[in-house]
Amino acid sequence: RTLSAINKAKRSRDVQELAPGRYRVILEPAAAAGLWSWVVGVLDGKSYEKGTSPFAGQLGRHILDERLTLQNLPGHADLLGTGFTHEGLPSEDAVWIDKGVLKQLAYDRFTAKQHGVKHIATLEAPCVCASGPVASKTQDLIKQCERAILVTNFWYIRTVNPTDLTLTGMTRDGTFLVEDGQITSAVRNFRFHESPLRVFKHVDALTEPVEAVTSETGKMLVPAMALRDFNFSSVTRF
Repeated sequence: RTLSAINKAKRSRDVQELAPGRYRVILEPAAAAGLWSWVVGVLDGKSYEKGTSPFAGQLGRHILDERLTLQNLPGHADLLGTGFTHEGLPSEDAVWIDKGVLKQLAYDRFTAKQHGVKHIATLEAPCVCASGPVASKTQDLIKQCERAILVTNFWYIRTVNPTDLTLTGMTRDGTFLVEDGQITSAVRNFRFHESPLRVFKHVDALTEPVEAVTSETGKMLVPAMALRDFNFSSVTRF
């Protein structure tokens, strides 16, 4: 990881500026985790029952690409599960999104009692995995791309529209142009306006999940992901 960071820093000394717009992207695990953390955050039962959740009415229905599964794995060695949640509930394995289908909601004890929910599932050790063939590493996703933007990480991610989970934020830690299966240059950072609920409905390729930690998210296991259509709304000045 240290050598990768050094290599990216060297590559980023000379950057070109690309026009904002919709691009095919390859998200490294940290960048993917930045978006997934917001998906996890809106799985709450209270907003669902009030009808203000972007998932309102979608329990038991397809909400994401059928290759995607979100699980809670507190016993996984890379997730450092504590054995209980901040509400004192026991941590346990659970499937939250099963091959794209929403299966669980996160209830606090009061809301669960209000709505007759007897069993409260927990999600403090999230793992996103894929069914079907996967690439072994991010470099393999790069080799498969004719043209894409490689994103190392996102930051300052904030909500723009909570009803469809449109977010805004900026790329960081290295943003690169991929052409004909290889990185050809660094590019100036972008600001994005996009909903993970839209872009995660069509995933072109993934790797196996790996440990991902960012300054804005907790630890997760997330794959690197190739997405066909991602909206970069403007170019930053740095």
